[in-house]
Amino acid sequence: QVYNWARRGPFNVGGRTRALAIDVADLTERTILAGGVSGGMWKSTNLGSSWTKTTGLSDLHSVTSLIQDTRAGKTDTWYYGTGEFTGNSARGGGSDADYLGDGIFKSTDGGDTWTQLSETFSGTPQTFESLFDFVWNIGIDPSNSAQDEIYAAVFGSIKRSVDGGATWSDVLGGSEPWSPYTDVAISSSGVVYAVLSSDGISKGIWRSVDGTTWTDITPAGWPTTYKRIVMDIAPSNENIVYFLAETPGGGRNDHSLWKYTDNGAGSGTWEDRSTFLPADGGEIGNFDSQRSYNLIIKVKPDDENTVFIGGTSLYRSTDGFASSSNTAWVGGYSPDNVNLFTTYPSHHPDQHSLVFYPLTPNWMLSGNDGGVMLTIDNTASGNGNVIWIPLNKGYFTTQFYSIAIEHTDPGATGRNIIIGGMQDNGTYITTLAFESVNWLNVFGGDGSISAVADGRKHYYVSSQNGTVFRFTLSDLGTTIEWTQVDPEGGDGYLFINPFLLDPNNTDRMYLAGGEFIWRNSDLTAIDTRVQEKTTVNWTKISESQVVGESITALGMGKTPENRLYYGTANGKVYRLDNADSAGSTKNNMTSTVFPIGAYVSCIAVDRENSDNILVVFSNYEVPSLFFSSDGGVTWTDVSGDLEQNPDGSGDGPSTRWAVIHSGTGGPTVYFVGTSIGLYSTLKLDSTSTVWVQEGASSIGNVVVDMIDNRASDGLVVVATHGTGVFSSAILTSVNDEREPGTPARFSLRQNYPNPFNPVTTIGFNIQVSGPVSMYVFNALGQRVRTLIINENKSPGNHRVIFNGRNDSGVTLPSGIYFYQLVAGDFTDMKKMMIIK
Repeated sequence: QVYNWARRGPFNVGGRTRALAIDVADLTERTILAGGVSGGMWKSTNLGSSWTKTTGLSDLHSVTSLIQDTRAGKTDTWYYGTGEFTGNSARGGGSDADYLGDGIFKSTDGGDTWTQLSETFSGTPQTFESLFDFVWNIGIDPSNSAQDEIYAAVFGSIKRSVDGGATWSDVLGGSEPWSPYTDVAISSSGVVYAVLSSDGISKGIWRSVDGTTWTDITPAGWPTTYKRIVMDIAPSNENIVYFLAETPGGGRNDHSLWKYTDNGAGSGTWEDRSTFLPADGGEIGNFDSQRSYNLIIKVKPDDENTVFIGGTSLYRSTDGFASSSNTAWVGGYSPDNVNLFTTYPSHHPDQHSLVFYPLTPNWMLSGNDGGVMLTIDNTASGNGNVIWIPLNKGYFTTQFYSIAIEHTDPGATGRNIIIGGMQDNGTYITTLAFESVNWLNVFGGDGSISAVADGRKHYYVSSQNGTVFRFTLSDLGTTIEWTQVDPEGGDGYLFINPFLLDPNNTDRMYLAGGEFIWRNSDLTAIDTRVQEKTTVNWTKISESQVVGESITALGMGKTPENRLYYGTANGKVYRLDNADSAGSTKNNMTSTVFPIGAYVSCIAVDRENSDNILVVFSNYEVPSLFFSSDGGVTWTDVSGDLEQNPDGSGDGPSTRWAVIHSGTGGPTVYFVGTSIGLYSTLKLDSTSTVWVQEGASSIGNVVVDMIDNRASDGLVVVATHGTGVFSSAILTSVNDEREPGTPARFSLRQNYPNPFNPVTTIGFNIQVSGPVSMYVFNALGQRVRTLIINENKSPGNHRVIFNGRNDSGVTLPSGIYFYQLVAGDFTDMKKMMIIK
């Protein structure tokens, strides 16, 4: 860690939660485990009053499914799966920057620590090459006391293990053509049900009593096309199983609900209950899974007829949806405004998980795009009468798309103000520099790009697909005035659509719109409290057009004035000179050294010198960072050790954002946000650039979507897409007398990749010259390898390659190892994992 990073929240907002469970070993029912889809696994032992993150900071933070082994003597064993196939907002721009999962993690200490199951691990985040890259669900056979029998519903397959996840075999599917959507459920007596979508060779609904021999029980009349199917076995009568599916062109409003009653002999009867799925009309009144993104069904443990289903909203039926008269709207969007996107009190749309309390089944937890909520009476009658209590305080799993601060000297009042947009949680603001304070909501929808005008005269916020509003906020963050400002006639917007304020005149905005850039010469002239698009002061800059392309990034500095850089989804970079006037001139600054067709996710411009530009490409397996010091005339690849190989191939991360942080006379710091955390360097040295991970003990291995900075007080804020916001004061002043490339302190970095096979890279930073040693120890504390012994190292960033062998050259077995750095009085140790 080079600089110190403090968590800034938001303390009161949770993020998308697909994994959720209550620890049955805690008879007080106060222990909850929950997982953010890009925020890691969390645990609460006090009914959600506070949370502790249990995913290791250097581990993959994807969590999509979770299960506890409930057998006697086994309740300390848990498993969670990774990889979100549908609705993955943590991915980068373009078609090949997915945020993939990487297998299954296991805990044997009640979910306090986790270890990756080696056979499910591939270690190739840049490539989908393992079915374990997407884990839909995990099941355990509680009836098998002799073996640890586990099932995993993964992409294209149902997999089975009888040794606690050490080895796996395909028992359904597992070959092309694939079924992307799968699910598995197991009764207490060991009857296994599995479903695979209609794309695959083993499509349909299946039943097995031994996990290896399967019977197709897909009913006659089941729709021909079906995507995701979810199911639940009624705990009070395990012969009853409910199946809920997205069935395009079939069922009711493209969804189907069926009840199966097993006869105990491998067959049974089916009832189509699709007719009674909620269909109240309007924009949000019909049951909707958003193309299988949010889909859940759960049966109340003490009543086989009380069934909850979730899509965008949450519904309860007390007759198993045998009619519409016994159905209540109990969460998600508000049932009182079916044509408006208002939310159910203290709840949130987009349902992903639902858990009943084992001993008190009227209590229930709900996991959705807004985190975790609790009700202590899920039986309350009528629409809107179930009361929810958010359990999100300290559950730092929010997925930020954007972050913004004021760029002038803000004074004591404004220096702590941060505003940013989150996935499906809108835009929030904080005015205090503490992690345990509530942020205030400013705007709804999917929170997109934000910006702050000089002096905080106005705040500009946006939601998905290019809707932009101007807000006047008090210094406490409360709303004074608002109005919509995006242009009438604008189109071609991205889901998270870029805009920026001119740093020389923050009343002027540049907005990307498909092939064009729009310019507003004076946003303050737009009337307040108008919720519609406007023509006031907007000009569609015809000179900016990029035919057949989409503009994905904008960048602008202060000097020279009126110079606007922009990039496209097809790897092009342009410079628009005199962007403020009708005499704009477009220059194609695309270089032959750029990766062909890659996605430009960011153009970082030095605010004080617009000749200095850092272009970011978000694709995997391409050189990702290019620098120009002459306004884009010439370019240098500065990806350095962020790439495994000089040509960009290999396991380098997806890069998302960059800033050029200039100080007051000291060295410039370059920050880059990636799919595996935040990195920095003080020296751009072509392909030899050494990028140091920032916040290894605070931010960790999470997606960083955006960074913003301020020169006057050195503030740098970091928006992660999974664990909220962090900040640091980076004072690059004349007091910083280091040579460029010299770290501020000693530090030992987490090895990468981790786990690894056969080699990994270990980085470390040396502040002053002196002897350095590095050792590797096994889990018993025995030294197995000496990597460095009393070598004199100069100040700077260093790295060593470890090939997984001991001092005798013998390959070390799979397992946990520790590496230690000793440099003068400094010593540090970190954990790594070898997988064979």
